[in-house]
Amino acid sequence: MHERERFRPFTGDTSKRILLNDAPLSMVLCQIRWPELGHLQLDMKPRVLEFGSKLSDYPIFQESQEISYTVTPEGVHQGGGGTVFQWRSIDGTWNVSLGRRFLSLYCTDYPGFTIFSERLTKILELLEEHMGVPLIERVGVRYVNQIVDARLIDNLEEYVSPVVLGYSSLVPASPEIMLVSNANQALYSIEDVMLQVRSGMVPADQSVDPAVPAANTESWVLDLDAFNGNVLPFSVPDVLDAVGKLSDTAYDFFKLVVTDGFIREFGGES
Repeated sequence: MHERERFRPFTGDTSKRILLNDAPLSMVLCQIRWPELGHLQLDMKPRVLEFGSKLSDYPIFQESQEISYTVTPEGVHQGGGGTVFQWRSIDGTWNVSLGRRFLSLYCTDYPGFTIFSERLTKILELLEEHMGVPLIERVGVRYVNQIVDARLIDNLEEYVSPVVLGYSSLVPASPEIMLVSNANQALYSIEDVMLQVRSGMVPADQSVDPAVPAANTESWVLDLDAFNGNVLPFSVPDVLDAVGKLSDTAYDFFKLVVTDGFIREFGGES
């Protein structure tokens, strides 16, 4: 197991840990990106098929097309992008996507950082072996927390800091007033890490990401997206170091904004 140095920029507390038995995570994703590479401008499918042949835990395969958008003075124009190759586990909870400029791994049933990073390590090793990526320009880690229980949504102030509730923390005099949607956003810079925080109410049958199934009721989401844009020679240990620091950044912000009531509610200890 690749060991990493713990990073706690928001709380400064390296001793306290929050362990949840039933964390309300609807998606955890890691993506790495690299510049346009000359050898991948040709038909990259033979390389992709060699890469995919080693993904025994992800037997279901499909291809899709990226869609790109260009903003001009005449308006927004939609154009075609490259092919995205996707593999997923039989139960659909684990997904690998590979494009000409990126690799991503995401899951919708998060088993914890250790197992996630073990799977990521294997995929990065295959990328190194088959795709010939010499450098990376971006690493990102994203955690989407989603609460769908109406009882909890009605009492969010007991579970998370008012800072991330935005308009949800206001209590109108009339019970007939309903908050249909609410979006709060912040961007933090910590050393070489950026953390994009989004939180708010999401209406029923809508989703914050195509990879996250829409709930059939309203939900409250805390979306933590940590990333860096360092251009570095590609190596598996260096990527894992970056992923660990990004994950720690998001985790420490989560520690900062949840209450003891949240920890108790989701079967945790600290």
